[in-house]
Amino acid sequence: MSAFARGLALLVAGLLGGSCGRGESDAPPVEVPPSRDALVVHLGAAVDGAGEGSVVVDAPAGADRRLEIELDGAARIVEIAIAGATGTIDGEPRPSTWLRPRPVLVPRVTLALVGDAAARITVWARGAPVPKVRRERSLVWTDPALVDDRTVVGLGTVMAAAADDGHGGVMLDRWFRRFATTAHSERTAPASFAAEIATGQGSDPRAWKLDALPFTVSGVHNRLDLATRETCGELRVSLASTHPIFAPMHILFLYAQQAGADDRAPDGALHCLGTARRWARLSLHDGPAFLDLARKLLAETIRHDHFLLAETVELTVSPWEWRQWTRVAPDVLDNPPLFQTVDVDSLNVPGARRNDFLAFVTSNADALDARTMEIPDRFRSASSRVPPGAPRSVLDIAGLPSDVAAKHPDLRRHIEVVGCPTCHTEHAEFVQTSRERVFSPFYDAELDARARRLDVMSATGDVPARRFGPLQD
Repeated sequence: MSAFARGLALLVAGLLGGSCGRGESDAPPVEVPPSRDALVVHLGAAVDGAGEGSVVVDAPAGADRRLEIELDGAARIVEIAIAGATGTIDGEPRPSTWLRPRPVLVPRVTLALVGDAAARITVWARGAPVPKVRRERSLVWTDPALVDDRTVVGLGTVMAAAADDGHGGVMLDRWFRRFATTAHSERTAPASFAAEIATGQGSDPRAWKLDALPFTVSGVHNRLDLATRETCGELRVSLASTHPIFAPMHILFLYAQQAGADDRAPDGALHCLGTARRWARLSLHDGPAFLDLARKLLAETIRHDHFLLAETVELTVSPWEWRQWTRVAPDVLDNPPLFQTVDVDSLNVPGARRNDFLAFVTSNADALDARTMEIPDRFRSASSRVPPGAPRSVLDIAGLPSDVAAKHPDLRRHIEVVGCPTCHTEHAEFVQTSRERVFSPFYDAELDARARRLDVMSATGDVPARRFGPLQD
């Protein structure tokens, strides 16, 4: 290294002290001279106590420019964005403008710029490499010290966040009574449940003590795998009725996980790798340290502006029935068509609707077979019902063109499996997390698949393609 480049390297190290944080660095840009000598950037000098920080370097036009990134003896997850050029790390075959976050376990890596144009390079440290995922810390929580704490999570907490009045009693009263008045299904038990609450706690639902009602939290679930272009998946809270009569009745509350500054690529695309790392790092903790982090995450996520919808699975009268409920007016939930759930009984009947469905399947067979396409509302059911112990009705797609049927022998199965009820009825008796916090065999296997996915994201920076339905084969 020339004396000039060596001196500039020392200058860079001195400029990095204030460049910590999860977003763009505030450090002054540092120019890299058009020299064959490498500039050394001491990334370790830029990080905060959590091992996170960033450096910005401006490189003027020139050839054979290299940036030596010195980690100062600490393994880090390193992410690099390049504006105006492309680059590779340590001889990677494909240059890119974005070198996605990856663990760096060696003391130094070399960024080689490709092309002669001026470039701005941002190098982020994203903390230490993450551990292998423990599902009881990073995927589903059933720890009584957490889920039995009504001040942290319980019916009162999730209803207050879902409701517009910040309490939830009015919403709960209207919701339970609505079960009995929907056109497609009339279930009177939830309405009777609401009437019993009114008898015991008074006629004004705004005064109801919701945490005193006979419900227990059966689990808190990380659904990062359901990330979209807008959110990093969902946090779900499942509850089960412990009432001696109005049960089995399970309720699931869904809240969006909002993206952080480290969840987006330089072009703005959402990859959620930062959220993945935060969940994975919970596997490092036990005892009070874990409980503190989990409580903080719950408080940040179970909020009114994050509420998505609620789901109910109940056998208050046979058969089992699955519904989803979305907010349609202040403190009012109603029952829309189930997401991704085809209306099997209706679509199996010959007629115009079945013909429309078969035409849709024919035109979109490739995407439906790959489980990447959303089922339109017009083909969905308002609820899904299955008698206990009885086989569910199977979708009939006979009548497709022979070439489509031959090319996609598993098409029927893949259309059905993207709807939650199919997985639930085939691998459990509709409920995957029991009131006693016991998982069905299917959910056990699905948690293992989610753990493998989270490990891949944290270890490689790759985001597996999203498919509707289960992750396991």
